[in-house]
Amino acid sequence: MDTALSVLKLSSGMARHAAASQMATARNIAQVDVPGTKALRVKGFAESFDELERGDEVQQYTENKAVSLEAEMLTLAEARGRQDAAIAMWKSTLNMMRLAVGGPQR
Repeated sequence: MDTALSVLKLSSGMARHAAASQMATARNIAQVDVPGTKALRVKGFAESFDELERGDEVQQYTENKAVSLEAEMLTLAEARGRQDAAIAMWKSTLNMMRLAVGGPQR
């Protein structure tokens, strides 16, 4: 059971990291027409893992590059993929736990 809980904690951290990335990207897209705006980014999941385990917020930093709409759209798509993967892992783990206790499957 401990393994299932650690997988749930991992998938929760993945979802929170993807959400933070989506928020930073949304801010960048909103500021794309403002001259001199620098891109806001979040640290990678591997670098943020310890903070996510403690329940801390994902660290953001300002990239020393101008905001590019094309780059932001790619970043948004990547974050969406990570969010979908985290949700799929969460659902699969819960289904395995239901199976282990003999409950109804969904």
